Amino acid sequence: MKIKISKPILIGGVALIGIAVLIGIVLIIFGGAKKEVSTDPLNLYNKVVVGMTKEESEKILEVEGSAKGKGFNYLDENTGYGVTLSYDTVATAAAEGTADTGAEEPAEVVVFKQLYVPDDTYLDGLVNANVTADQINSLKEGMPYEEIKTILGGIDGIEINSAYNKKDPANTYSVMAWINPDRSVAYLTFLGYKGTLKVFEFRPAK
Repeated sequence: MKIKISKPILIGGVALIGIAVLIGIVLIIFGGAKKEVSTDPLNLYNKVVVGMTKEESEKILEVEGSAKGKGFNYLDENTGYGVTLSYDTVATAAAEGTADTGAEEPAEVVVFKQLYVPDDTYLDGLVNANVTADQINSLKEGMPYEEIKTILGGIDGIEINSAYNKKDPANTYSVMAWINPDRSVAYLTFLGYKGTLKVFEFRPAK
């Protein structure tokens, strides 16, 4: 005995199958895809810039910070590296010039950031150079970054911390590192990112 399926039921069944397939495709595209995991040691450090509000920085880092001294430490569980941030309220010229005592309080912003390295063994993952103490000692305060880069073999340094500059907010203090395979490190402080040299030090391996 043949069972006849009425057209409305048949059409409805096909429609339900179509909807189910569509939902499956949407889930695969938007929900099923795995989030890309970064293996870059500077992943979290590079996401934040000095002057960014605390709210913005914590939103973009997507990890919960833990108190560390006067700041907060944000750890990337995939790499072991992280970033340490200090916040403060920085009064702008506009805020200082207003007489409105009812004005909204300035937000806390990042005034210092530093690459978090658990211990010296993690320097191995940051090796980027092979510089000598003699090369570093030949440098002079005021030298531009590009000239220093040439002296050090054309290798870029890695920025490992940046700090707010009260005297010149447009130019942060930036510490760059040239890290050797033996874990000796050259630390150079610049006025402005890749700006002019202020302080330099060659620290031998321990």
